[in-house]
Amino acid sequence: MPNILTPLSLWESFNPCLDTSPAVVSSKEENGIVFERVSFSARETGEGRVRVAAGYAYDLKSPADETVIIFPDSKETIDEELMKVFVRRGYSVLMVDYRGAWGDCDFYTVYPENIRYANFAECGRRYDFVDDSAVETCWYEWTAVGIYAKKYAKERSGSDEIAVVGLRDGGEVAWKLGVAEQFRCIIPVCAAGWRAYSGINKYVSIEPDLDEERYRFIAGIDSQAYAPYVRCPVLMLCSTNDARFDYDRAYDTFSRINSQFISDSAIAYSVQCNSCIGMKSTNDMFMFLDKNLKNRQVFVPKPADISVEVDEESNLVARAIFDDQGIVESCGTYVAEDCIDSSLREWTACEQKNKITPVGQDFYLDIFENTGTVFVLCYVKYINGFTVWSKIVAKKISGKFRNMRSKCRVMYSDKDDVGPFSVDDPETCAVGGTFFINSDALPRVVENSSGVKGLYTEHGLKTFRMNNPMFAPNPGSILKLDIFSDEPVNVKLVFFDANAGEEFSNDFEIVGGVWQSILAESKLFKNSNGTALPAFASNFVLSIKCTKPFAVNNVMWL
Repeated sequence: MPNILTPLSLWESFNPCLDTSPAVVSSKEENGIVFERVSFSARETGEGRVRVAAGYAYDLKSPADETVIIFPDSKETIDEELMKVFVRRGYSVLMVDYRGAWGDCDFYTVYPENIRYANFAECGRRYDFVDDSAVETCWYEWTAVGIYAKKYAKERSGSDEIAVVGLRDGGEVAWKLGVAEQFRCIIPVCAAGWRAYSGINKYVSIEPDLDEERYRFIAGIDSQAYAPYVRCPVLMLCSTNDARFDYDRAYDTFSRINSQFISDSAIAYSVQCNSCIGMKSTNDMFMFLDKNLKNRQVFVPKPADISVEVDEESNLVARAIFDDQGIVESCGTYVAEDCIDSSLREWTACEQKNKITPVGQDFYLDIFENTGTVFVLCYVKYINGFTVWSKIVAKKISGKFRNMRSKCRVMYSDKDDVGPFSVDDPETCAVGGTFFINSDALPRVVENSSGVKGLYTEHGLKTFRMNNPMFAPNPGSILKLDIFSDEPVNVKLVFFDANAGEEFSNDFEIVGGVWQSILAESKLFKNSNGTALPAFASNFVLSIKCTKPFAVNNVMWL
């Protein structure tokens, strides 16, 4: 098969030694942090050199030698708020614009005419396909930008203590940089490869039809092909309920990491964060950077192990096994039921069966009596603060177990704490649209002066609970929920039909100052064409949106 380049052959003739000709375009200081707009030259294309635009930030009083290079998602550019977070944790930061020309943006990476497809807005088929050679794709050009970004970072700091954090498509670039260059570590966020398998679920027995083009893409672009060749430790940060990222396959990529580095690598999942990275994993990221850039003594445990068992009392349980080289502080297990589409799964926290031991913990899997498949994963937080996760285990279930449960029409009450709800649009309140660094933006249960509780939020709520068969609506069900706001406000309820890709919504006026019940039939919710929702069903996602803070309780089917 012609032009099939591998992660090694693709980069063996690349020239990383050209002069960068750096320049500081502008500079400002804000609360002790200096932000610079910088530019530098990258590879020669035959019609000129790429001129990279980037942001560089450092602490004014004590600039760090250790540098974190941030690659944003392909549609994004330099984000000073995100850079600020890393500087405050003791690093200098280089955040690269690689999307190129974009709307009316006046500071961007300039690609010569012969590789204009490196501009994200113009990449076309070269984003998802390798029609001729992996060299002639936007991914090659974006990785080439990263190689010269590393060269620039070393010239600025005089230090080789450099790491890469890549977000989504930037994370796919990070995998390639981990092979093409030598870094202290790489941290791909919601990036695990398997793009050639998009739309093909891991747990459905369908063999993809791979032609020569697909083999070229897998060999030269897909990140799972790069994992065996990475030259540094890797921390994979994954989030559930992400339509762009197949977290079911993430552990398959992790397990392929070069055996020399996998013992120093880790994988973490953020559950109920709606495609963003939670505080446990964000903390892991900075501990991992401290270990690999600042040479601090940080114990990185082995991934946890999880299995599905039947105990001596005929209960269905999950058995978590820990790394016995560390001291466990806490652990937890989540279960999802019967939902093949990973972006729609409702992950439920499981009840501990017994006291935690140094080596393991059992959890009750209190699943619906008609469930046929369970998905289980667990986390273990060690006393040093580092949290590791297991792979996702999928298991077919048959027979009856003592702890099975019948249908439940109450999707949420304040007895569930936060329960099945996450922030509706986390990108609006997560730093860099990705990281939760504190709990301020997250839903929480509050109690008013009268002792009435409710789930409080400033950023809207979202739940996938309709896709759990225990809580799925019956034909003809009516939605009921209680809402409170201090003042009159409009609340929008939105049902997203994942099968059709359509939203059905309706607005409700809340009087303010009192708890108000909403009763809603499906026909009240209409799409953009005015068509009514025929019935509530599974494969739906419910969002509750409001422009002001509000609280909800008693979400159920009647």
